[in-house]
Amino acid sequence: MPDDSGLTIDYAPSGRNGTATLTAHLNGVPIAFDTVNLAKQSARAKFAAQVCDGRQGIDAAAVEGDLLKIGADLASQARTASDSEPDSTADDRLAAMPKSILAEANAMLRDKHLTKRIIDDVASMGVAGERELVATVYLVGVSRLLDKPLAAIVQGLSSSGKSYVPELVASLFPPEAVLLATQQTPQALFYMPAGSLSHRFIVAGERSRMEQDDAAEATRALREMLSAGKLSKLIPMKIDGRMETKLIEQDGPIAYIESTTLKKIFDEDANRCLMLNTDERPEQTRRIVATMAKRYVDGVRGGDSQRIVDRHHAIQRMLQPLPVIIPYADRIGDLFDSERIEVRRAFSQLMSMIQASALLHQHQRQIDGGRLIASEDDYQLARHLLTRPFARTLGGGLSDSAQRYFERLTAWASDDFTTTDAKNKESASGRAVTGWLCELTDAGLVEQLEPHKGSKPARWRLTGEKPDDAASDCHALPAVEQVFP
Repeated sequence: MPDDSGLTIDYAPSGRNGTATLTAHLNGVPIAFDTVNLAKQSARAKFAAQVCDGRQGIDAAAVEGDLLKIGADLASQARTASDSEPDSTADDRLAAMPKSILAEANAMLRDKHLTKRIIDDVASMGVAGERELVATVYLVGVSRLLDKPLAAIVQGLSSSGKSYVPELVASLFPPEAVLLATQQTPQALFYMPAGSLSHRFIVAGERSRMEQDDAAEATRALREMLSAGKLSKLIPMKIDGRMETKLIEQDGPIAYIESTTLKKIFDEDANRCLMLNTDERPEQTRRIVATMAKRYVDGVRGGDSQRIVDRHHAIQRMLQPLPVIIPYADRIGDLFDSERIEVRRAFSQLMSMIQASALLHQHQRQIDGGRLIASEDDYQLARHLLTRPFARTLGGGLSDSAQRYFERLTAWASDDFTTTDAKNKESASGRAVTGWLCELTDAGLVEQLEPHKGSKPARWRLTGEKPDDAASDCHALPAVEQVFP
């Protein structure tokens, strides 16, 4: 686990009862290595003392706290492995569910308004608005059944629902399909029980606010899993008192989602993920407050929410991981804008979104030789959900919050201005203002004249350019009538 001192602790399970092999590094240099029973306070204290021995700036209590978290992670992984035992398959769990729930799930899967009903169910559980975000996150979860699942990062200000929405949507997926990991160490994916990640929906917590070079290294395993669908690593381990090098392999693929307040994400991470945004408009805040107020007036109906969760667990267990073909993929490819190199990954994401829609609607789609045939409706839904994310990554479009900030900025910034000036004009956090300025700079609407240096803030000016009137659209995505003339 990393901290500000440059200390990281990697771990690998070593037997049962909370025992792990620990390797402590200080600024990348190994300083301690041992097999420790993390369930024992004395063992944790002994290893912490080894780490702190003669080294200033490392707090023994903080190290013990990190070791306690590692022990909790191992315990959580053991429970996850138990949930995923082959003697408790999705079919077994489906058969054990009440017949009334199975009937509701079966009828819902055959409803032509299936997507709307999913969104309405999430709204009934307390999510106001955010209909496109809800549908997108749900399909990311469904995509776990594909050979090339989707990954996404939800960006938004604090308290905007960027973590709440994915976590609530994830509750609609059964335990054997989803893994909640609100915190994870850089090496955590390697040491999960073998096979426990394959075709799982991984819902991570909030990305670290520290986007430095070390953080890029910390997400290397995630990038490898998203790109290759598996992980492999050679690591020295103590076995029977001797050091041996072992090959650790972890099979995927995984569907993945996380959240962040950061406006700028490492390119190597961002271009592997759909970049989604929460709705930060004042009218959305009014919807949220109204929804919260209604729950206080009417009370919380836990039984209704549990029935929704049970119904969706049944739906996910009913879905079969059928191969999906897209008979019109070549037409989309011919029409797809290929000017930017990012299009290569974007096209693959579009195909996966179409396939995820077809899988979700498999009871309403044709099957030919065991293969599911994606329909026009699947492209229409995928295009609708990806228009805004692709407008930003491929078409230079702005997020809604940056668009609104630009309108406020142009109302007063007739001359050069500093970051401090900009922050003083806004009620939002300074981090949000800086993020918007960077986004506007990337879009060519603002120019940085002088960078931040010491106590002197950065200086900016408007370029005079205007946002594309069609910035909310994406020219790279062919219109439905072009694909289906």
